[in-house]
Amino acid sequence: MGTTLQSSTLTHYRLKHLGKMAESSEDHISRLALGLSISRGPIENKFSTYLLRNEPIYDSVTSEKQIRGRTLFKDDFPIWLALVLQVQEPKDYAELRSIFLSHWERGVELLVEKSIEHDDWLEVVASCLTQ
Repeated sequence: MGTTLQSSTLTHYRLKHLGKMAESSEDHISRLALGLSISRGPIENKFSTYLLRNEPIYDSVTSEKQIRGRTLFKDDFPIWLALVLQVQEPKDYAELRSIFLSHWERGVELLVEKSIEHDDWLEVVASCLTQ
């Protein structure tokens, strides 16, 4: 809970874009992204983001997104931990942090992929229900 995760700059761009689209905070988008990625199963420790085909041009952001564990997980860290442990088994705390970071970034990328296909945020969210 006392940790801070730091995304890539591309993920920060994407969070700002999705936040505007959803008219919601980057924290809410981050939680949705985390859950979406975990639902897709295991992930490598070091997920690498890349610019997607047809991805929009983003406003200038020059830094990574930092999010505190307390902000991302709220009071639900045991639930998030249980969800991750359902799909993979980290060997130590450092690997667990890396897995959470990778799921966060993969989830944001998945949401951006869906936002390229759908102009409406509710359609993006609905498309998450059908994988």
